[in-house]
Amino acid sequence: MAVTAEIPVEKSQTEAAPRPRASRLARLGIPATAGNRLPGVDGLRAVAALWVVLFHMDAFSHARFHLLPLQMLLRTGSTGVSLFLVLSGFCLYIPFAGGRTDRFRTRDFLLRRCRRLMPAYYVSLAIFLVLNIGLFAWLGFPGFSGPNLLLQALAHATLTHTLFTNTFYAVNGAYWSLGLEWQLYLSMPFIIWGIRRFGLTRTVATVVCCNILYGLVLGLLIRHNVIAGGGPLANVVLPNELFGRWAEFAFGVAAAELYVTGRLNDLGRRLKWVIPCLIPAFVAVSVWSGLHGLVIGAGRHIMYGLVFFCLLSLVLASNNIVSRLAGWTPLVVLGTMSYSLYLVHQPIVQGLAYVGHTYFHLGDQADFIAVFACLPFILMCAWVLFYTVERHTLTSKKAKRVEATAERAAPLETAVPQPGTATS
Repeated sequence: MAVTAEIPVEKSQTEAAPRPRASRLARLGIPATAGNRLPGVDGLRAVAALWVVLFHMDAFSHARFHLLPLQMLLRTGSTGVSLFLVLSGFCLYIPFAGGRTDRFRTRDFLLRRCRRLMPAYYVSLAIFLVLNIGLFAWLGFPGFSGPNLLLQALAHATLTHTLFTNTFYAVNGAYWSLGLEWQLYLSMPFIIWGIRRFGLTRTVATVVCCNILYGLVLGLLIRHNVIAGGGPLANVVLPNELFGRWAEFAFGVAAAELYVTGRLNDLGRRLKWVIPCLIPAFVAVSVWSGLHGLVIGAGRHIMYGLVFFCLLSLVLASNNIVSRLAGWTPLVVLGTMSYSLYLVHQPIVQGLAYVGHTYFHLGDQADFIAVFACLPFILMCAWVLFYTVERHTLTSKKAKRVEATAERAAPLETAVPQPGTATS
C-alpha cells in the first residue's frame, strides 16, 4: 500500500541512514523530488511488503516447515498489513502534526490520495480482470461470467469490494486492504477535528475505544446468532472494516505527532531497552490464546499496532540498530516501489504455485521453494508497473513545477578541458 507523504526529515535521521544517491534512484526511475522522505520509513514499508509476499507464497503453496521460527514468520505475514496501517497514519498525518491541523483541507487531501493511488491501482485492476475472464483458467484463476465480471469490476473500481463476501478476495486478494485504506482516509477529517477540539491523546484513546467497542458488539452479534459465526462475513469482512482496524492507523498518527514535536527522541531512548523484547512480544501476541476471544474485536490487531508503533518509534529515533537496518539502501529503494509490489504480487504468486502443483506435481515445500525462486521475476513485474505508472504519481504537480523551475534557473556547467586538449 502507498503511504507516502512529504515528511520533514530531521538531521539525526538523515545522518543515521542517508538517502540513496540521486543517480542511483534515477536509474530506477525514482524522481529526485521523491527524496523528501524518511529512509527508515521506506525500509519498514519494504519489510511489510516482503512479509505479505512471503505469507502468500506460504498460503498458496500450502507448505509446512518443521523449523518453528520460519513457519511463524511465514504464517504471520498477513500482519504486514498492520505495519502498513501504522505507517499510513504516520505519513498522512505528519504534514499536519505539531499544531498545523489548520492546513488540512478534506477535498485537497482526498484529491491527493486519488492522484497518488488510483492510476497504478486501475492499471493493475484492468490487467487482473482480464486474467479472470476465463482465458487463463490454466493458471488457476477462477474465471468470471459476464454479470459477475461486471459486478467485480464495479465493486473494485469504487473500492467497495471490501463490503461484500463475494468480492472481498475475488480479483486480487491483496486489494482488500486498499478498500480499508480508503475508509481510513475518509475518517481523517474526523481525526483532525478531534485533535483540534480535544487534543491528540483523547482522540487516539477514543479511536481505540471505538475499535474495542466495535469488536465487542460484533462478538455479541455472533454469539447470539444474529451473524453466522465461522463464515467469511464474521471472520473476514466485518473485522476488517474501518472500526475493526482504526486503532492501528491512530497509533501512526500519534507517532507523527511525537516525531514532529521532538518528543520521540526521549521515547526512543527509553524504547532502546524494548528492542530485545519486540520479537518475543510479537510471538506472544500471535500465539496467546487469551486474545482469541477478542480477535474479532481487533484485540490482536490493537496489540500488533502497539508493537509496530514501538518499531516505528525506534526507527524514527535513529540512534539504534533497528533504525540502521531499516535504512539499508536496498530496503529503502524497494520501499519506494512497495505499492506496486503489493498490487501485483498476489495473482503472480497464486499462478506460479498453481502451475507448480498442477503441471510439475511439486510437493508443498518444493512448490514454495520454486515460487520463492521466482521472487526476482515478481520484483521485475512490480518495477514495470512502478516505472510506467506509479513513479509519475510520487510527486505533486506543484513539486514538479518547482523542480522544473530550479533546473531552468540553474547556471550552465562549464566544460572542463581534458589534459592535452586545446581550448579556444
